[in-house]
Formats: sequence, structure tokens, C-alpha cells
Amino acid sequence: MKKYSVLILLICILNTLINAQGVESKIALKKGNETYKNGSYDTSLSNYESSFLNDTSNFKAIYNKGNASFMKGDFEDARKNYNYYLNSSKDNIDKANAHFNIANSYLTQYNKQIKEQSEQPNSEFLQNAIEQYKSSLRYNSDDDDARHNLSYAMRLIQQNKDQQNKDQQNKDQQNKDQQNKDQQNKDQQNKDQQKVEKNQSKQQAMKNLDAVNSDEEKILLKVNRKKGDQEKKSKTKDW
Repeated sequence: MKKYSVLILLICILNTLINAQGVESKIALKKGNETYKNGSYDTSLSNYESSFLNDTSNFKAIYNKGNASFMKGDFEDARKNYNYYLNSSKDNIDKANAHFNIANSYLTQYNKQIKEQSEQPNSEFLQNAIEQYKSSLRYNSDDDDARHNLSYAMRLIQQNKDQQNKDQQNKDQQNKDQQNKDQQNKDQQNKDQQKVEKNQSKQQAMKNLDAVNSDEEKILLKVNRKKGDQEKKSKTKDW
């Protein structure tokens, strides 16, 4: 009889502790929601974490923890919490909402990169967002927000492809223009070289002509001198 009494007492104590933890979890969840509304996301994260630790079946705390991380800009942590919630929840609407928020985290991260221009936007974020919006619609096909955001993300993908094609066309045209310019420069260099060679040939011909003329003058001068010497010698003999 005593054994049963002790067992019942232990069960009562255990139930009391569980109920107390459940109450603490609800209190922490409520505080987390209040601080979240006030924009104190660090505090709300701490409250949600405490809520879940006190009651690991309180998956709302995990979902809200993902929301707080999202608002802080910690998108990886947000997705981690949403995925944990997805694996734990059985409700299709809850799953649809989690996929929707994961998609929004990717889309927001992509738009943030474009706005800040601190790095090249990661197109994988857009593709991931599209897949998550599709998953959301599979669980809740009536969600107009998911359908609208999916359309928006797909337009961004198409704009990126169009821009890439345009950039490639511009690059190809620039390469073509540069090749034409290089060929023109090469042709001009050839013309200049031919002109230089022609001038050099002409100058050499003039030099050769001058040399011939100079040699002729020397020969004539030599002949004249010789002729003069003979005449002089001849006159001397006559005398």
C-alpha cells in the first residue's frame, strides 16, 4: 500500500513540475511576444528560447524565434528555426507559413545585397525563394501572398537573365570593336612601315645617285688634271 502511495506521490510531483514548466513556458512565450512587438528582438529571442526549454513541445516558441531572427537580419538562424518547426509540425497551414517565411528570408537577403551593393547578389537566393514559395503553395494553394511573391521572384530571375544576355552582347560588341580597332592600327602600322621603307629606298637611291655623280666629278677632275699636266709638260719640251 505504501509503495502505491509513494508512486502516486511521485506522479503528482512530476505532474506539478510539468505543469509548472508549462506555465513558465507560456509566460516566457508571452514576454517574447511583447518584446517582439516592441522591436526588442534580442530580448524576445531569449524569451522564446526560455519558453522552449521549459516546454519542448511548445513549437510556437521555435517559430517565433525564427521570426525574431528574421527581423534581426540573421536569416540563417531564422531558416534553422523554421526548418525545425517544419519537421515538428503536423498542420499543413503551419507548414505553409514556415515555407513562406523561409522563402521571404531568401528574397529579403537577395534584395538587401542589391540595396547595399556590398557584394554581387547571389542568384541562388532567388532560386531558393522560388522553391520555398512553391512548397508553401503545395500546403496552402489559397495563399495569395505566396503566389504574388513567387511571381515577383520569378520576374527578378528573368530580369537577371535578360541583363546577363545584354551584358554578354555588350561584351561581345566591345570585343568586336576592339578587334576592329586593333586591325585598323595594324593596317595603319603596315602603311606607315611601307611609307618609311619607300622613303628609305628613295633616300638610298638619291644617295647612290649622289655617289655616282661624285665619282664622275672625281674622274673628270682627275682626267682634267692629267690632261693639264700633259699640256704643261708638252709646252716645256717645246720651249
